[in-house]
Amino acid sequence: MASLFHQLQILVWKNWLGVKRQPLWTLVLILWPVIIFIILAITRTKFPPTAKPTWDSSTWNSCDGWMAQIFFFCISEETDSRYRVMVAQ
Repeated sequence: MASLFHQLQILVWKNWLGVKRQPLWTLVLILWPVIIFIILAITRTKFPPTAKPTWDSSTWNSCDGWMAQIFFFCISEETDSRYRVMVAQ
């Protein structure tokens, strides 16, 4: 256990030497996440989240919606029964 504590102490000391020898890089490492967070906070306040409508199950079966026209969700009973027959064979 003493060896583990000693290794940790040497690692912290080595890190401190790097901080002391390169103060500008240390400052950049500290300020970079702060700047990114400030940009995100400003963006969030300028463009607040908006509530989207919930999904309605009645629109899933309608064949006149834009989603049905794009993805061909309109399946008639004949097509559905033929599909089931083809799978059963």
